[in-house]
Amino acid sequence: MSKKTQATLVLVIMFLGFIATYKLDSFWGLLLNHGFLAALIGGLADWFAVTALFRKPLGFISYRTEILPRNRERIMDEIVKFIGRDLLNPEYIINNIKNYNMAMMVVEYAQKGGKEKAKVALKELVMQVINSLDTRKVGYSLASALKSRRKNFNIARIIIQFLLDFIKTPAGDKCIDYIIKMVRATVPELLVKDFMHKLIDDNVSIIKEKYIKDSQKRSFMFEMMDLSSENLTQKLNKKLDEYTNLLLDYDSKEREHLKTLLAEKIEILGSRNGYKQKVAQLEHYFFVKNFDFSDNLVSLIDNFCQNSENREQLWKQIEDYIDNLIAKLAVDNEMQAKLNKFFINTITKIIQNNSQWGLDYIKDELMKYSQQEFVDLVEKRVGDDLQMIRINGSVVGAIAGMGLYVISFVVERMCG
Repeated sequence: MSKKTQATLVLVIMFLGFIATYKLDSFWGLLLNHGFLAALIGGLADWFAVTALFRKPLGFISYRTEILPRNRERIMDEIVKFIGRDLLNPEYIINNIKNYNMAMMVVEYAQKGGKEKAKVALKELVMQVINSLDTRKVGYSLASALKSRRKNFNIARIIIQFLLDFIKTPAGDKCIDYIIKMVRATVPELLVKDFMHKLIDDNVSIIKEKYIKDSQKRSFMFEMMDLSSENLTQKLNKKLDEYTNLLLDYDSKEREHLKTLLAEKIEILGSRNGYKQKVAQLEHYFFVKNFDFSDNLVSLIDNFCQNSENREQLWKQIEDYIDNLIAKLAVDNEMQAKLNKFFINTITKIIQNNSQWGLDYIKDELMKYSQQEFVDLVEKRVGDDLQMIRINGSVVGAIAGMGLYVISFVVERMCG
C-alpha cells in the first residue's frame, strides 16, 4: 500500500470517526469527537498544502496553487545557480584537485592492473595504425618530401660529420682494424712480386751509383749495408708487422695518432671544392636525374609492417617503455611534480573553458522536462515523504483537538 493511499485512508477514518462520535454526549465521546474533528481538519489542510505543490486542489482551486508547475523555470535556474556556485565552482574544484598527488594515483592505478590495460590499448592502437597504413601513399609522399627538401640539407657536410662521428664509435674502430689488417695482408704479397724486386733493385743501383762514385770506402760501406731487394722486403715486412700491431692496440699512441690523422684528413676532404662538386653531382643523379627510390621506400615500409619479428620487437619496446616509465614515476619526485603540474594546468583550462557550457548543458537537460514530467519526477522522488506530512497532520490535529477539549472542559468546570 502506497503512502498516498495510507494518508487518504487515515483521512477517511478520521471522517468516519467524527460521524460516529458526533452524537455522543459523554466526556470521552466528546473528547474523541473533538479529536477526530481536529484530525480531519489537520489532514484536509495538509492534503490541500501537499496537493497545491503539484496541481490545483479539486481541479479548480487556482489561487496560490500549482507551485511547482508555475515556478518550473525559476526552480531550474536556482538549481543551476546552486550547482555552479557550490558544486561545480571552478576555484573550488581546482583547489581540491591540488590536494591530490595525481601522479601517485596514476602509479597506483598502473600497479593494480592499469599498466597491463595501457599496454593492450597501446598495442591495439599501433596495430590499427599499421593495418590501416597506406604504405604506397606514405612511401611516395616521403620520397617526394625528401626530393623537394634535399637542398635544405648540406649532404656533403653530413657525410663528413658522419665519418668524423663514425671513427669514434666501436664500429668505426672495427672498420679501421679491418683496413689495417687488409694492408698488412696485402703489402707482403705485393713486395714478393718480381716487378717490386726489380723496382727496388733499380732504385738501389741508382742510389749506389750516385753515392759511391769513385770512393772505395763508400763502396765497401754500401756492400755492408746489404740493400738487396730480398733483405729490404724482409725488413719492410718486419717493420710493417710491428707498426700494424701498434696500430691495432687501442691504447697505443700510434692508434690515437692514426685516428687524429684520419679526422684531420676527413676535415680537409670536406673543405675541398672538388669533393663538394662530386657530392652535388651524385645528389643530382640520385635525387633528380636517374634514380627514383619511391618504390624502395614503399617496399621498406611494407617489409617492416608485415615482418612478425619487427612487430614482436615493437611490442617488447612498448612494454619495456611503459614498465620503465611507471617504475621511474614511482620514485622520481621531479617527474611526479611535472605530471601533477600538467594535470592541474590541463584540468584547470578544461574547467575554466567549459564551466559555463556545463551549466548551460545541465539547464538545457532540465528544461527538456515538461511541466507534467517535472511534477511527476519531483512527486516520485519526495511524494512519500509529503504524504507522511498528511498522516502526521492528522495525528497532530487529533492530539491538539483533544488537548483543547480537555482544557476547555476543565476551564468550564472551574468557572462553574
